Amino acid sequence: MSDYELQILETCRYYDEKMHAAELEDVEILSSVVPGSRLHELIHNPIDSGIDEG
Repeated sequence: MSDYELQILETCRYYDEKMHAAELEDVEILSSVVPGSRLHELIHNPIDSGIDEG
């Protein structure tokens, strides 16, 4: 496995742990890992309706 792939796995583990910790505190997390889906577009659209636009 390349260093890049190992870094990606480490990053995924890190965020999975953080999401799990937030869920234990009863925080709701909205996420989508399906590019092209309506939910994914709503979350990741920075132009008009994106949730993650700040």
